[in-house]
Amino acid sequence: MEVNIKNVLVVAQKEFADNLWSPRFVSLVSVFAIILFSFSYRASINGLSIFEMGFLDVAQIIAVFLPLLGISLGFDSIIKEKKSSSLNVLLTHPLYRDNIITGKILGAMITLVLVVFISVIVSVGTILLVSGIQVTFSELSRVFIFTVLTYLYLSFFLLLGIFTSIVSKNAVNSLGYGICAWLILCVVYGGLIVVIATTVTGQSIFDYSNNENMLALNAQLQKLTPVHYYSELVIGVPEMTWGGVSEIGPDSVKGIFDLSYTLNQWLGECWTNIVILLSAPLIMLIISFMAFLKQDISN
Repeated sequence: MEVNIKNVLVVAQKEFADNLWSPRFVSLVSVFAIILFSFSYRASINGLSIFEMGFLDVAQIIAVFLPLLGISLGFDSIIKEKKSSSLNVLLTHPLYRDNIITGKILGAMITLVLVVFISVIVSVGTILLVSGIQVTFSELSRVFIFTVLTYLYLSFFLLLGIFTSIVSKNAVNSLGYGICAWLILCVVYGGLIVVIATTVTGQSIFDYSNNENMLALNAQLQKLTPVHYYSELVIGVPEMTWGGVSEIGPDSVKGIFDLSYTLNQWLGECWTNIVILLSAPLIMLIISFMAFLKQDISN
């Protein structure tokens, strides 16, 4: 058991180092950091804070575009080892398949901690610093919860990238599958379900303001993407993808930063979203683990 843990940590350390010094990783983190800084700075100079709807633009950037970082961390994690034949070499040593995939996932998840830390510091830190708002311990706890939620959300896409790396024949295919999944789930999903909902209910796509059946079906279909659960938890908006339709009740919690509700009240209303946000990466982890253990990697 001690040997297995040591082997896992060795693989995780290598994976973390490879990701950390990868030019692709550094470039993507830098680009997203600049984008988050610009949106956060604009919100702060307009007198808005993370405790107001001015955080919506920043949250949307995180929800829609940061999953690309997660996918980029995982899409070639297994492929690169296959192409270099290093997997076969590793398996000739007292290092088993479960050690390899566990170490790979652990190393990537640790790297994701750094990504989320940078994202939160750049976005939330900029708004707090420029606006000069005095933050209490209670408000800092909300920032911490937001950080954890963001990590859980992005970890789903990281594990999705690892899964495509396991089942794909090369890195190009793996990246292509990952980007297609990102485009559907994070970019165009809102528009797609509006088209589906209006078609099913017979409502015109250009006039659905008074169609309760369409809006009800639209609300149910929104729940098939992780963006929905993250969006409701963070900012209270159920749909932030392109072309989506969102309905927010007047008495609904406007996300984790809504100070008119206590954390207990927020938790009481949003606990199902938290459970699903926890379950999604766990399910993807199990699928990736099983796919790797059953795969023929002799070629």
